[in-house]
Amino acid sequence: MRAEPPSVFIVVLVYNSREATRQCLLSLRALSYPNYRLVVVDNASSDGSEEMVRSEFPDLAVIQTGANTGYTGGNNRGIEYSLDHGADYVMILNPDTVLANPGFLTDMVAYLEANPEVGIAGPRVFAGKPGVVQNTVLFAPGLWRSLKHWVLYRLKPDFAQRSGDQPIDAEVLNGVCLLIRAECLRRIGPFDENIFMYIEDAEMDYRAHSHGWSVRYLPIDSIIHLRDSDECHPTGRVNFLLKRNSVYYLCRIGKRVDALGYAVLSLALLLIHAASPFKKESAGDYLQFCRRLAASYFAIFSGRKLGKSFGPPY
Repeated sequence: MRAEPPSVFIVVLVYNSREATRQCLLSLRALSYPNYRLVVVDNASSDGSEEMVRSEFPDLAVIQTGANTGYTGGNNRGIEYSLDHGADYVMILNPDTVLANPGFLTDMVAYLEANPEVGIAGPRVFAGKPGVVQNTVLFAPGLWRSLKHWVLYRLKPDFAQRSGDQPIDAEVLNGVCLLIRAECLRRIGPFDENIFMYIEDAEMDYRAHSHGWSVRYLPIDSIIHLRDSDECHPTGRVNFLLKRNSVYYLCRIGKRVDALGYAVLSLALLLIHAASPFKKESAGDYLQFCRRLAASYFAIFSGRKLGKSFGPPY
């Protein structure tokens, strides 16, 4: 029997989010779990985020990456620190969140201690305000699956709402708030840093499943996510990263034919949008976006070393 509760290191990655980070860290002071430590990783912010944390929260561990290493690189520095300092569990938590339930970490740790097959768990997250549940139970990218879901979303709008009142094994859990067993991390490794941000949760969850771990949603009220999702303009950076990283993910897991079909279909749909009188962006914007996306697809399929092509600027 343990002499004390398992140690949980909570990694909060910060990039130019000083005020949101302050509110997040202040709210976490109400956590009732007795054995946790906060680790703040600053991804070379220019808005004084690091200075604010060091000044107002001097008891926290602060890691400065020295460059914007993305969601994956920044969180990996926090994961490495946590494992090196004896973490039993590592929690990945977005900075644009505030605590809704002071006891949620206690409940999550108790569940994982009682269910050793679970490597990664995600709680119930509220979108913007209490009572509005954000769907955090997701599906991995795939050509035919994407087409099927596109139809289902339109025939049955509540199809996407899978974050219910029962624990369920998930293919993918949204990375806004994850509790990961240290043993699982040591076996599968941290996030894939070829993925700057977006789809990194699907890739990690795939490796967890491949190593025999369960990835499970727990209906435990936890946090309020103040920004449910980034606005995804058709020719914007978020859409670019989602499409590019989906193709990378499919190649990464050995589904190159599926990846090729996904790439061709995504480019074809963008060209159709460019010719549509109802398009939201100019035809020139669509064509430039297509060229940029096609170049990134070519880099993936040719196996070139991607380096910073998976980070900003895209």
